[in-house]
Amino acid sequence: MESDSPWDDDATPQHSSDAEWSKIASEFTNAGYREGITAGKESALQEGFDAGFAQVGVPLGRDIGHLRGVVSAIVAFLQSPHCQRDDKVALLAEARSIAVSLAEIRFSDIAPRDLEAEAHAREHLALDDDEGVDENPELKEKREMEALEDMLGKLTPGAVNTGVVESRRPAMVDVQALAQRVQVLGQVLGLNVDRS
Repeated sequence: MESDSPWDDDATPQHSSDAEWSKIASEFTNAGYREGITAGKESALQEGFDAGFAQVGVPLGRDIGHLRGVVSAIVAFLQSPHCQRDDKVALLAEARSIAVSLAEIRFSDIAPRDLEAEAHAREHLALDDDEGVDENPELKEKREMEALEDMLGKLTPGAVNTGVVESRRPAMVDVQALAQRVQVLGQVLGLNVDRS
């Protein structure tokens, strides 16, 4: 009786090459499968990035940038010798107040929450001895950087330091209120500040 093992002394050369061929075919199949999964993940990530960038990032960035630009132009005008208004000081104070508030807004403050990404992150975080969920290192680093930015913002000349720590970050409702203030300021100055 002939044995099917390639390690047997009496194994045929055909059997050895068949076993080697099967091993190579299996390795190529596995490698192709891994490549396919990787390509699929990359494609889905790119689609998600493209959609988020076009539908969320660009519109929000454009709106905040427009408001900041308009307020900067108003401040520059009110500071110029060409402005001869009697209410110049009050208008300049309002414009600077709006500019400071706009400068404090971060994208993370106003971007809608990505519930799908949050659920995915929760799936991949491990519990740490009943102390709760380990914080994602990237999120932790981002929060630490934002805390440093907050401290630096308080050191900025002209920033109001009342000694009271603000406990709330700006939200989209705050951006809308600032946009309304810019609109009113523009109307007082006889300017059309709409983005259209």
